[in-house]
Amino acid sequence: MEHFSRWRQIFYSTGTIGQALVDNIFGVYLLFFLIPPAETGMPELIDNQPLFFGLTAIGLIILFGRVIDSLADPLIAHFSDNSKSKMGRRKFFLMTGAFPLALCAALLFFPPDEGASTMNAVYVAVVLGLYFFFFTWYVAPYLALIPELSATHKDRIMITVLQAVFSLVGAAVILMGVPLLWGALEGTGLAKGTALKVTLGIMALIGFVSLLAAALPIDEKRFCKTEPAGVSLLKSLKMTLMNRSYIIYMIGAILFWFSFNVIRSIIAYYPVVLLGEKQDFQTILMVVLFGSAVVFFFIINSLAAKVTSKTMMLIGLLTFAVGMSMTWFVDQMGASKIIFTYGQMAFLGIPVAVLLVVPNAIVADISEVDSHRTGINREAMFFGTQGLFMKINYGIAAAIVSYLFAAFGKDAAAPLGVKLAGPVGGLFSLIGFFVFLFYPQNKVNDELKAIREERENG
Repeated sequence: MEHFSRWRQIFYSTGTIGQALVDNIFGVYLLFFLIPPAETGMPELIDNQPLFFGLTAIGLIILFGRVIDSLADPLIAHFSDNSKSKMGRRKFFLMTGAFPLALCAALLFFPPDEGASTMNAVYVAVVLGLYFFFFTWYVAPYLALIPELSATHKDRIMITVLQAVFSLVGAAVILMGVPLLWGALEGTGLAKGTALKVTLGIMALIGFVSLLAAALPIDEKRFCKTEPAGVSLLKSLKMTLMNRSYIIYMIGAILFWFSFNVIRSIIAYYPVVLLGEKQDFQTILMVVLFGSAVVFFFIINSLAAKVTSKTMMLIGLLTFAVGMSMTWFVDQMGASKIIFTYGQMAFLGIPVAVLLVVPNAIVADISEVDSHRTGINREAMFFGTQGLFMKINYGIAAAIVSYLFAAFGKDAAAPLGVKLAGPVGGLFSLIGFFVFLFYPQNKVNDELKAIREERENG
């Protein structure tokens, strides 16, 4: 098996630009587009009143989409692990999934009616289900390539750092570029909502190019173990869920991502609701957040040989808990609230950097140990099972945020729902910190060391 060269690592890793683009198109702007703050002058497109048990229509729609997505994760992972395609077990899914994923991301913002309606709710639910399905179709096989393309810890960390950097690039294009392009298009005379839809359509097109291009340097016959796993879906899923190291990791990671999904859902509300600024002020906040995260990418890479993945995850979870709780105090800082928010964004760069680098490296380690122990290559199932729970997690996070907005407010005159979302997310991150204390890092390291020594000795 040939070594996957550095330039190929870079090219493959650029796929996270496209993933981040389509993911943040949905994650940052869907709620904002469907139930915008009153100050924007844009109409609500779906009624957001609580229906039952505190759930709103939007919360139910997102939960529905996430259920579809969650069911797809282990199924597509199983298909990929057992694929006999001439392209390889992973590349086939990348090549065929790029276009429908980008298309569905754009279509989310083109509902049939211009005001709140049942038709809009049904439309968004159907398109969201398709979007999540194709996101899984592409991402689960893509991530399964990490352990297959990295034979050493150094290569593995390098790939995950590169993916994190490019993921941040994609997120930056959305979080910083969208407000600028949106404003520019609005300046040409387009209505505010129309300008936003055109902007997000352009972003989806850029995402498609990135997703497709990332598959090009991959030749699985040269660089990967291409043997099909040869086990049933249920057996593979059971084997995954019986892995104690994986379960402990999963619980901690799910809680970490929950916090991230909360802050991502409310960041578009910061400028208008908490800071009294124009919408494009979000760009400045994101420059601070991402600039800080980039600095910590380099720190994580330099510390990889000295600090364990467990330690970095614990630092990330604890700093996220603190950083998220700061949201409560933003509008209480008076004349200093802008400076305070800059500090919060810079501080959140620490856990964001950890979250974008470390979890996938941990899953790659666990799946490599499992493959060696069992003799069955099931890398995609580990990432697919992770996706199953992560998607449910995001659905719950979005439902909670939409409930907080409905019950306590989401506008400048009633900002309590936005303020509460931060501490709620921080609490889950703090729980994740205590769970991750039990992750058996030493045991995993010992097994990886034995595997690599065996590989070097032929």
